[in-house]
Amino acid sequence: MNSIEKLIQEIKKDIKENPSKLFGFLYPYILVVGLGVGVFYLYNINKVEEQTIPPAVPSSNQAEDLPLILPSESMSSDISSLTTPTDDLVNKGKTLFNASCAACHGADGKGDGAAAAALTPKPRNFTSNEGWINGPKLSGIYKTLSEGIPGSAMVAFDNLSPADKFALAHYIRKTFVPDAPQVTPDEISAMVQTFHLGENQKNPGQIPIKDAMQLVINDNQARYENILSTLNNISKDSQPGAQIFNRVTNNKIEALTTLSATNDWHKSEQTFVDIIVNNINQDGFNGKVYDMSKADWNTFYSYMNKYF
Repeated sequence: MNSIEKLIQEIKKDIKENPSKLFGFLYPYILVVGLGVGVFYLYNINKVEEQTIPPAVPSSNQAEDLPLILPSESMSSDISSLTTPTDDLVNKGKTLFNASCAACHGADGKGDGAAAAALTPKPRNFTSNEGWINGPKLSGIYKTLSEGIPGSAMVAFDNLSPADKFALAHYIRKTFVPDAPQVTPDEISAMVQTFHLGENQKNPGQIPIKDAMQLVINDNQARYENILSTLNNISKDSQPGAQIFNRVTNNKIEALTTLSATNDWHKSEQTFVDIIVNNINQDGFNGKVYDMSKADWNTFYSYMNKYF
């Protein structure tokens, strides 16, 4: 046995008796391999960080504005012919739903449309019996279409005729609502009186968004300037009413906007209280209003009446 073979045998014997020495023999090789990998990574770092997903190409198609629709008046429909979900009505309702409702409520009516993620509260899931505001009756859905739901993205569909609203309600009830309540003659009679069905219907029309925005700006400019002037006066005032205002508001502009939006609260102090308390933390006011005494409310009410 030559010297090399003897050395190998000795190494094997040494490792067998003390296995931890194996790492000592392999360490230089591990170090070389590690350094090689590091050099390779640094050499290619620009390629590693390179964006592999092609950037989205902006669409060349600009979103179209709403068309101009002039106000009009339509003849009344035969209500009796609209209360039964015929195939024609349901098919018409489906077309209307896909055009106006599916974006929020989803094609399957589960409230999971493309726009739903950005909405709070979430759109109605028609397949669930929970949480209905106006209920799944024909009259309830018709009411929602006619009046909308305050505090949500559900607006009133004023542009729809009664026939269209019936068609849409029938489609929703027949397609999505489980065990939809039966329509009764009393329900229809109440709908006729509540929504003035059978009378000629007026369509308020619509104008393009860019024109509507300009009208809103022009219409509210004077109101906005009055709010800023009022806020400036209150900030310089040390009267108890001003002190109360500063204490119970989180957003002073929003609070003044709430009070300037309606004249109803001038009718009574209780109406004033209700308007503030019923939308607390959303109307610019905060929870400190609950600590106010009757005298505080009287002082605050009299003070705000000076400005609006």
